[in-house]
Amino acid sequence: MRKNKPLHISVGNLNIDISMYVQSFPGPDESVIADDALISCGGSATNYAVAVTYYGHKATLIASTSQIGFIDYLLEDLERIGVNTSYIKRVQGPPGIVSVVIGKNGEKIMIKHRGANEFLSPNDIPRQLISKANIVHLASIPPSIAVEIAKRANGLGILVSYDPGNYALSQPAEVREVIPYLSILFVNRREAKALGGTNIDKIARLGPQYIVVKKGPGGAFVITPGGLIYYGVTKPIRSPVDSTGAGDAFDAFFNAVILDSKDPGKALMYAIAAGALKTTCRGSRLCYDRTLFNQQLSETSVEALKNPEEWIIED
Repeated sequence: MRKNKPLHISVGNLNIDISMYVQSFPGPDESVIADDALISCGGSATNYAVAVTYYGHKATLIASTSQIGFIDYLLEDLERIGVNTSYIKRVQGPPGIVSVVIGKNGEKIMIKHRGANEFLSPNDIPRQLISKANIVHLASIPPSIAVEIAKRANGLGILVSYDPGNYALSQPAEVREVIPYLSILFVNRREAKALGGTNIDKIARLGPQYIVVKKGPGGAFVITPGGLIYYGVTKPIRSPVDSTGAGDAFDAFFNAVILDSKDPGKALMYAIAAGALKTTCRGSRLCYDRTLFNQQLSETSVEALKNPEEWIIED
């Protein structure tokens, strides 16, 4: 057991997830009967912190959430897993709520209410806490908040990663302003195209050490500072049941392995395996089992590519 485990500060949302599992999605003015339902704790930063803890590192969650009693239960659950929730801000009003309808193959429809998440501020992270971190991960938060936190952490010499999610599509110019302060940028194909078109070099010139492009079942790429590109893919060991939060587990394992090994190829392999394993879990959080993870890892392969191609972003 490692005595001094690396510390991840995960900044973003803490939500109540209401997941409904159906055979088919309803149309307008139509209702369907769900096969199963789940009420759980979610949010990208929360999912990341849980996955990091399962990996074996320490995680402190920074979020803004409601004062309602049900949140107490969720925080107790996170603490049991090992996530430090002592810096979470409690405010009056409704919590963040996400309603997720998941189809039979794991595809989903999501409706989000940000609620108390709207009150997250860069000042919710004490400078002293940042200085103790090995990495600060910014998960699906507005670029106006992300840039302030990234500047502070970068100024202290702390690694910073950012997965902007839909903000890369709705506010690409603002997200580009965050990138120079990042060590790691996580995006999917659509987000990468919104930020840099079909030329990944446009993003690389902004300065992140690693650019990670996630392509779902099509695997993922990591672009390194020297221009070397790693591509990885996996074969799921089980049929997917819920893709919610797969990207968060991916981000967590990539960052954890980068901290441990500084090997982007190995980090990509572990990240792809973690993301694939998450799709076999109901709810948005990784249901970790070391034996199953090792099985998934054995079905994962990564290769180094010498010549960058536009198909990193476009198939």
